[in-house]
This record gives sequence, C-alpha cells and structure tokens, in this order.
Amino acid sequence: MPESPVLHYPFKKNWHPEPGEPFEVVPGVYWLRMPLPIKLDHINLWLLKDGSGWTIVDTGYYDETCKATWEKVFTHFVLPEKVKRIVVTHFHPDHMGLASWLAEKCDCRVVISQPEYDLYYSIRTRDQALFRQRATAFMVEAGADAELQNLYANALSDTSQAKTLPRSVCDFVDEPDALLIDGRRWQFISGNGHSPLHLCLYCEELAVMIAGDQALPRITSIVSVYVENADQNPLLDWLDSCRKLRAVIPDATLVLPSHQEPFTGIHLRMQQLIESHEKQLEKLVKALPQQHTATEISFALFARKLDPFGRLMAIGETLAHINYLIEQRTVDKIINAEGVAHYCLN
Repeated sequence: MPESPVLHYPFKKNWHPEPGEPFEVVPGVYWLRMPLPIKLDHINLWLLKDGSGWTIVDTGYYDETCKATWEKVFTHFVLPEKVKRIVVTHFHPDHMGLASWLAEKCDCRVVISQPEYDLYYSIRTRDQALFRQRATAFMVEAGADAELQNLYANALSDTSQAKTLPRSVCDFVDEPDALLIDGRRWQFISGNGHSPLHLCLYCEELAVMIAGDQALPRITSIVSVYVENADQNPLLDWLDSCRKLRAVIPDATLVLPSHQEPFTGIHLRMQQLIESHEKQLEKLVKALPQQHTATEISFALFARKLDPFGRLMAIGETLAHINYLIEQRTVDKIINAEGVAHYCLN
C-alpha cells in the first residue's frame, strides 16, 4: 500500500528555539518563540531583516513575561530604534496584545487590516455593562446554564491594562497589497473565519509564508460564533479560505505558523482542515433527530470532558457549524418564550 501523505518539519517536529533567542529559518527571516500565560503556552513571532532595520510580525500577549522576552531580544539582537514597522496578522490578544507597547517603544507604525483593527477597537471601547447584558442573552439563547453565562461574560470582558493602539499609528492593508522588505516582495494574502480579515505574508522569492493562525500543522484554529458575529457564517468563510490557500500557495512553501513548528505540505493541511469540519457537520446532522440547544449539541460534537472554559469554546464552535447548516437550509432555529434557541433538521 502507498504511504499516507504527511507534513514535513524541516527543523524537526516538536523542536523550537529557546524563548527570546531568534533562530534564522531562511535568509533574513528569524523565528522568535514567545511564552504565553495561557493554556496554549507559546506563540511564534517573526523578525524580518529589512536593510539596516527590521520588520516584526505579531507581538505576543500583554504580560510581564512577554515584555521581558522582548527586552532580552532588544538587548542582544535588535535595537528597538531599528524596527521599521510591526505587522499584526489579526486582533487576538496573543498576536496584538503588545502592539501599542511595542509601537511606542520602537517609535514605529503598525500594519493591520481595517476589519481587524475595527473589531479590536470596538472591544476596547465598548460599554461593558451593556456588553454583559448582550453576552448573557447570547448564552441564554445557546442553552447554557447560569455558571457558563457568567463565565462567558467575564471571559470576553477586556481586562488588559495595555494602552489602546491609536488608529493614527496604523497603516491599513488588504490583499493584494504587499511590502518590500530587504528588496523582496511580501504579498498579503487574506483569510477569514478565524477572525474578520486575517493577514498572511507570502514571499515567492523565498518560498515562505508567514501564516498566523490560518495554517497550523496539528491543532485547528478556533472558528467560532460569538456576540459580535452571532448571525454570520464564519465556518463558510474559513472553508473558503482553506480552499483559497490550497489553490494559490505552492505546496513546497515553507509555512511559518503562529503555533507549533514550521512545516511544508500546505495542500495536505488545508484538506485535513476542510475534512475535519465536514465530519463535524455530519456529526451535527446525526445529533438532530429531535430538537436540541447549541449547548446540548456541543456535547455530541465535543464528547471529551472539558473544563467550563473549554465548554464555552465548544459552544461557540458548535454555533459556527449550526449557522453554516442554517444557511444551507439543512437546519432550522426555533426560539422559545424564554429566549432559548432549539435546532432541528429542516
């Protein structure tokens, strides 16, 4: 029998540089491992040599350990005044949390897509009391109990002490914009579903793509419905983005992901991600011989034992799959007098 296709890890699977010690993966592109104070305990950031200066891609979490790691880099590898720009792939706090701190320290501009910045800014400036009401109603509709309702509102409240990144220091880009870095063209390739308009950076000359969370080798990025996108279809956006990357990025490209290790074989990985969601959709349909809430369905899709926060994530992902099937007219939604939604096959 022929061997099953596999991803390839040029720097070995499960190997990574020590935090704060940049490692050159291709000429002028350095892998910076950054610790995170959350269950997903690391993020990969990227330093691009840019003539006499540098471009930073993603920033890390707003946290003293991450700041200390950056200080180590600035002491031993890159002077902050040599940083020309910071590129943020998307608004999530492990990617954007230190953007304002770094932009101020390096006195440079931040490159980001407009939709990512707009959602970031709306979260930073929203009325928290009103948001808690909306978050509670959202979780009531999902069929969650009072404990999960309260946990959800607290989990999505922005408690970071970081300064809000001002719009005035941002340069907004989208596909097919590009940056010229050290004489090489780095093209922005957008993706959707995990966040509003996630940016990847592809350099054809180096055969490298900085993928953010659009292409992770062994874990799957969260594709979720939450308060701000409750009526949208992020799973359709995500599947379309996977098909797009599979079509436009050569399979031999070295993919630099935000988590785990660099790899080649993006066509296989995109197909794996598509198929994993298709299996979840099949499981969801099988779980609906009768009406169920999103919380009840989440136990069918994510049968393993989860802590309360993990269950919240499972509910959000379940709703993404439900919304996909509603748009396909496979599933109907019925809301009762208490504001709880039940779902059934059309």
